[in-house]
Amino acid sequence: MARVSRGRRGSRAGFSLLEMLIVLAIMALAVALVMPRGAVLLDRMTAQTVFFDFQRQVGALRRDAADGQASLLLVDSDAYLGAQARFDGRATLRVVDLGPGWTYRLTRPIAINEGGACANAGVTLMRDGKPIMHLAPAEAPCRFTRLD
Repeated sequence: MARVSRGRRGSRAGFSLLEMLIVLAIMALAVALVMPRGAVLLDRMTAQTVFFDFQRQVGALRRDAADGQASLLLVDSDAYLGAQARFDGRATLRVVDLGPGWTYRLTRPIAINEGGACANAGVTLMRDGKPIMHLAPAEAPCRFTRLD
């Protein structure tokens, strides 16, 4: 009967410490290269989501005005109290909530009449007080396009 060789005595299957360190170094380098780009992409995606949310909420205000047959006035969240005193009784004042850290500034309040038609105004979306995105009125009523 032939004898089967099982290899050297004491040899183990697996990776050496040096091989493991090399793999970890390559992974760390890959993460270091990808992370800054990933953070920029995440910021852009968040800004785009806020833009779409703003559009959606303005559309909902148009429907509210048409359903209730009452005019609405969209104002800056920062200027809400001052606007309340100036426009008291002429229109229902509304603000849009964009989430934590996000606000908006209008070039002028956006009047939405009983039929849902809007007055044109420019919008600046801001995060923590810093301008992130500028919007201009689009062809469609109460719609906006990005300028940057």
